[in-house]
Amino acid sequence: MISEKFVNHKGTYLLSHSVGLPLRDSKTEVEEEFWQPWIETNGDEWNHWLSFIERFRKQLGHFLNSDTKNFCPQTNVSSAVTKIIFSLELPINKNVILMSEEDFPSVAFALQKSQSIGYQIRYIPTKLDLNDMQVWEDYLKDDVALVLITQVQSNNGVQLPISPITSLAKNRSIMSLVDVAQSIGILPIDIQKWSADFIVGSCVKWLSGGPGAGFMWVNPDIIKYCKPLDVGWFSHEDPFEFKIHNFRYAKDALRFWGGTPSIHPYLIAFRSLKFVSNVGVDIIRQHNIKMCNKVIEALGKNDLISPSDVNCRSGTMIIHFGDSQDRMIKILRENNIYFDSRAKGIRLSPHLYNSGIQIDSLKSLIENNR
Repeated sequence: MISEKFVNHKGTYLLSHSVGLPLRDSKTEVEEEFWQPWIETNGDEWNHWLSFIERFRKQLGHFLNSDTKNFCPQTNVSSAVTKIIFSLELPINKNVILMSEEDFPSVAFALQKSQSIGYQIRYIPTKLDLNDMQVWEDYLKDDVALVLITQVQSNNGVQLPISPITSLAKNRSIMSLVDVAQSIGILPIDIQKWSADFIVGSCVKWLSGGPGAGFMWVNPDIIKYCKPLDVGWFSHEDPFEFKIHNFRYAKDALRFWGGTPSIHPYLIAFRSLKFVSNVGVDIIRQHNIKMCNKVIEALGKNDLISPSDVNCRSGTMIIHFGDSQDRMIKILRENNIYFDSRAKGIRLSPHLYNSGIQIDSLKSLIENNR
């Protein structure tokens, strides 16, 4: 069974939107790959480690349908966003960065720092439906330089229509930055179907790749215009040249890399990314929908906060039990149901490691105590 590939968690773990369960064999295999070069090689550890980074990039390219050279490892999404913003020249007569009040705060914090170089921040109010293209028609105005589009919003479980939004932005000469942190690994993504300029994401959630293995994708049509300020020897065209007076940007997305990179997180992430690629996101998504629908059947009319339409809902259900919320949270926790809470409700995200038996038990628990 596929579920047996993951660590054996004691309880019903529904936190894939936060930290996905790792693969069972990751610890042993990754530790060997990380430590053995120090034990067995003659000072060429970097060649061994960097080969895994390259394999990670290639796997990302295969997974998201783009060339390896367009991907750059990043410690986290927020750092990647900061590097992007400060790599661009402020356009004439365009100084607004547009985002939604439902976007992830950490990314917003990074974008807000752009005000120090002349940008202004404009927010689409929470009350507006971001699946309504008229909202984007109204807000993508002539003074917008860049728009942040979060494919899956963590607070409400809403899935946005990326292709129409990025196409609209491109037609209006607005750069687009897409955040796929909550969607990669649960929703099929084909970069070639989007008109994005930048994409940022991480492997810690649905990909079960652990923290520290983030990434960015840069549209090859704009890479030559990007001049990152946060650089280091791995941003260099030839990192091992070591000529202090001769810095040259890498010709591809690696110009965003920076100084000495982390290695261990990418050893974990490569294996999990390869596993998900082999299983298929479509398989994971169909299992997720089936499990979510079971839970939704047990809910009251107004309990489901996230969309009921699977085309608008992500892999996460946001549920609020009204006046019974605190009591239901207590009951779920007493029965080893693992989830977290946001202002709009509790978040539950079924993955392959959640069996039908687990979800049936959760459904019965809700039905009997609602």
